Amino acid sequence: MAVSAARRAAKELIVFFEIRREKAAPGRGQELARWMDEQVIPVHEAGGMTVVGAFTDTADEDAFVWIRQFRDEEEREEVIARVHRDPVFGSEIRPRLGEMLAGAAETVRLVPTAHSKLA
Repeated sequence: MAVSAARRAAKELIVFFEIRREKAAPGRGQELARWMDEQVIPVHEAGGMTVVGAFTDTADEDAFVWIRQFRDEEEREEVIARVHRDPVFGSEIRPRLGEMLAGAAETVRLVPTAHSKLA
């Protein structure tokens, strides 16, 4: 079965995903999820980041997981730098990180296989 030219082109663009697990300060998981959905993710998307999905963790009420997609490391660095230069990130998001989060995020980088529906 032949793969369409569009699907081949899409496969060439998607190089890796990052799954980030953020941990809220105790008892603040719902607040973290709302904040991520309403403020943090929109600023990242406005900076050019592709956010594939955002989730709460059914096994941990204080955890929030989001999946980010990048073509390559260069794009990742450029997008993150652009997000961090955003005035909203500097004035509204960065100051709340310390109060909202209980430590650093856990990040897993994934590269889809040829069989993956995400490839």
